[in-house]
Amino acid sequence: MSGISEDVLAKVRAGMQGLQPPSHFDKVYKDECMYSFDNPESPGGLYVNLKSYQGVGEDYLELDHQKSGNTLYLHLLWERVPMSEEEMAAMAAVEAANKPTKLALGAEGGFALEAQKTYTLEKSASLVVLQGAEQTRLTVPLPCPDLPELVLNVITAIQAHEGASKQEAVAAWEEERRVSKYAENLPQLDTGRRISPNPADWQCDETGVTENLWLNLSTGHIGSGRQYADGSGGNGSALRHYEATGRRYPLVVKLGTITPAGADVYSYALDEEDMVLDPYLAKHLAHWGINMMQVRKHTRTCLVEIISWRLFARLAFRCAPKEDDNGFNVCCATRVAHQGIMHAKVSISANQGASGGAASSCPD
Repeated sequence: MSGISEDVLAKVRAGMQGLQPPSHFDKVYKDECMYSFDNPESPGGLYVNLKSYQGVGEDYLELDHQKSGNTLYLHLLWERVPMSEEEMAAMAAVEAANKPTKLALGAEGGFALEAQKTYTLEKSASLVVLQGAEQTRLTVPLPCPDLPELVLNVITAIQAHEGASKQEAVAAWEEERRVSKYAENLPQLDTGRRISPNPADWQCDETGVTENLWLNLSTGHIGSGRQYADGSGGNGSALRHYEATGRRYPLVVKLGTITPAGADVYSYALDEEDMVLDPYLAKHLAHWGINMMQVRKHTRTCLVEIISWRLFARLAFRCAPKEDDNGFNVCCATRVAHQGIMHAKVSISANQGASGGAASSCPD
């Protein structure tokens, strides 16, 4: 990079007072303009105030300068470049090899926050120095090692910081499942029953329904979870069986979710009443003739249902306009919520599965 002139350096130093790098707990709005939908991919890019860490689009830069008195901005400008077929194939292979292994969003082993892209971003950054409405802006392409160390530290910290939009979204939402204390010494009755590997043979022992079926790991009873919001699904017979047997056999597994990696296991025990882990699941399933190393998943897991339900609920909340301090845009939120329900009806069952109460088979 070519050196920076003393005149520009003097103007940079003049605007340095009050600068400090953002900490981990600060909000850095580098993804979208505070006043519009402009972002680094917009034609004018995004300008991040080095003092407030707030991003603004080209049309609001002068307004932010007048309000804050700040003269130093990090200008982010990104351009989309379509991927080649080879690059897309390589990305698809990586995505296939990194399937989610736990209930998480944006965290290692969890679901990605964004869908696979078909382009790469060419990112450029520069330091913009404002001199007033009637004067030309000064632009210093980055990186530029000749800038004052404090300015470089602030810019580096902003670029490395997790954007506020990700922090406020679902970012690294995750739910840890506890090991059930009933799993190690779980009693299993010798009834001679063997569960067919064919999903077409599964049905509720009490009512004959074929949806939302849960196998009691102690008794071999197949029962249905609670009824879904739209009237379909189960009827609560799995819970009724637990109560009818003296509440001695609390662990049930959802048929159709069993894979070599595990399955959805729920505990009806009053001191758990939650999705749990069963470290002895392979042995417990083998007792009923199920080889979990040879079983394929046939239905959506509660993991996917919870995530889709919570995502659309948060989308409805975020639909409220930022400038409305007194009320919530109910009509807009209701429309988004309605669309979410229609798009992911099965997600609603996450609130009404095997747990038998007003809660669900997939606890929220």
